[in-house]
Amino acid sequence: MLSTTGKPRGIQPGRLRVALVSGLAVWAIVILRLVMIQLVHAPGLVEYAEHQHIVRVNLAADRGTIYDRNMVPLTDNLTVQSVCAYPKEMDSPSAVARQLARTLGGSYDDYLTRLRKDKSFVWIQRQITPSRAAALRQLDLPGIGFLPESKRVHLLGETGCHVIGMTDIDGLGLSGMEKEMDKLLTGAEATVYYCLDKFNRRTPTPACTKIVPKDGMSVVLTLDIRLQSIVEVELERGIREHNAARGTAIVQDPWTGEILAMANWPMFDPDRPELYSVGSRKNRAITDQFEPGSTFKLVTAAAALSTGSADLNSVYYACRGSRDYGRFTIHDVKELGWLNFEHAFAKSSNVCFAEVADGVGAIPLYSFARDFGFGCLTGISLPGEVRGTLHEPGKWSARSVPTIGIGQEVAVTALQLVGAYSTIANGGYLMEPKIIKSILADDGRVTEEARWSVVRQVVEPEAAAALKRLLACATEYGTGRNARVAELAVSGKTGTAQKVAVGSGRYDPGAWIASFAGMAPADDPQLVCLVVIDEPDGRGLGGEVAAPVFARIMERIIRGPGYEYLLRGRGDYVESEREPGRLDRTRSARAVPALDLGREAQQWDATPASHDPFDERSGASAGEFLASARGGGIRTGRGGIVVVPAVPAEEVEVPDFRGMSVRLARRTAASLGLTLTFRGNGRVIEQSPRSGRVVRSGHRVEVRCCP
Repeated sequence: MLSTTGKPRGIQPGRLRVALVSGLAVWAIVILRLVMIQLVHAPGLVEYAEHQHIVRVNLAADRGTIYDRNMVPLTDNLTVQSVCAYPKEMDSPSAVARQLARTLGGSYDDYLTRLRKDKSFVWIQRQITPSRAAALRQLDLPGIGFLPESKRVHLLGETGCHVIGMTDIDGLGLSGMEKEMDKLLTGAEATVYYCLDKFNRRTPTPACTKIVPKDGMSVVLTLDIRLQSIVEVELERGIREHNAARGTAIVQDPWTGEILAMANWPMFDPDRPELYSVGSRKNRAITDQFEPGSTFKLVTAAAALSTGSADLNSVYYACRGSRDYGRFTIHDVKELGWLNFEHAFAKSSNVCFAEVADGVGAIPLYSFARDFGFGCLTGISLPGEVRGTLHEPGKWSARSVPTIGIGQEVAVTALQLVGAYSTIANGGYLMEPKIIKSILADDGRVTEEARWSVVRQVVEPEAAAALKRLLACATEYGTGRNARVAELAVSGKTGTAQKVAVGSGRYDPGAWIASFAGMAPADDPQLVCLVVIDEPDGRGLGGEVAAPVFARIMERIIRGPGYEYLLRGRGDYVESEREPGRLDRTRSARAVPALDLGREAQQWDATPASHDPFDERSGASAGEFLASARGGGIRTGRGGIVVVPAVPAEEVEVPDFRGMSVRLARRTAASLGLTLTFRGNGRVIEQSPRSGRVVRSGHRVEVRCCP
């Protein structure tokens, strides 16, 4: 290029520098980009590339099975089809939505809304029936696919529904055992990786990994589904007979704390919970609290006998059916006049037991109620348990002692109440309730096995024996007559309580809770059963509403499946030789004989009122009558209770008490008819008379203890 002067023009230094800098900048950007790709973004890009040519398939593990105690399966898993859609692959979403509505049912507009979403995947309907899946497959709709899923099914429908519980559509436990043990039941799903070739075909390569699925663990319940079915049927029958709103029934093994049946009505189908109300799905045995009424008199009686404030021969005046306590009045159902302790318990006199509670006092009454487990969580392995209501004595009013003594101003759960009666049935020990018997691995091995657990000793065995006699009186000649069973003697206590009207703080005059807590056989209880009927028609007396339900349950158990529970051998708690301080349960192999008191009961029913064994005019107490009927009895004194053996031995050999704890020594002495006195605490180190000496029954043995 020539300049104006005709001389060649050179490249200007400024332009050369700009070109050089621009070139270097471009190369710097390229190098920086390479560095970012190779070093910084490499992991993400590798993952992105894997997404393009590696597909991941999740295979859900089977949820563990729930069994009853006899290994009857209560749940199972089915493989079902779920319908999905890929909206981006559809040319005409409206046509597909129309076909879906015709085949699957549902709203056309709802399907169309889902198909028009800017998503690569949407659910259409999950876990459909096989017939609908087959019909939809025949249509071969574009953009519609099927995915296999595992569906939880409950094999016995409504039976045991509140204990077993339910899951949601994804298999997540929502209630009952399904929720409580959800982590163990779920297991770990399997994830399988495949490489895709250019034709989108899955090709296994060495780079693929496979994680072996681990199915969920299984749970074995303490429920006996045979007893559960009986209890559910009879509970519903009783509720319908009295047009009641709802009800609960529990059967417990008093020696182990195992729950053999736990039923609530109304029930629900865990596979179709949407068809039932929320109230139907509640396990009211642990989530609802109620005033126990006269069934709580067992606690008052235990406190009175244990503290010495009363004995079985104490006498009370029931007035003319009511007694004023300042601003409130306590009523009986009818006039009862003068009653001894046994008569007052059997006839369920509120007036007399208000006086008994006054004699016990606030602190001991509260202490015994707490020892029986009221106002505390039982610790059962089920979700939603409540504590009930038992205020501390500092919050009690002037009326609290007499009203709590008759089962008012305190609220309990059905599980707490059946546990209290089991405490008396087994000789005085509060057991931790058990609903899980064992845990099984996916290969069937037992990984965990529940053991019964004593929470505390509430009353002495002698007091428990006296209370069992009182319960037998209540069913033979008291308010619990309708609970009697022809084949064997049962015992128990009725309860009738008013309900507090919601929001008013006052009792609703038309709403009652009828209950009955009983045990069988009466002499050595192997089953304890509680029946609670909520809001029956009429007065709702426990003896008229709940007691017959108990009787029918026991009759069906005796005559059908489950009778072996009543045939188990007599046993006791003894101190463990391997672990001092721990109690072991022992049972002999012999069967428990049923008490045949039906004949005597019929005779007394046919005799004039003046010969009623509870009538003070007859001169015979219930304890004396039972002693004559059974060959034994109870002697009472202000300071204690002594059980008289049915066939007392004239002479016994003194055992060696040395090394025993005081508790074990007392039980051993009582079983032989000996009277034990001791000095000090701890274990026995000396005794008089010495072991091996033959003495007469009732002889006093003195022992000295040392820690």
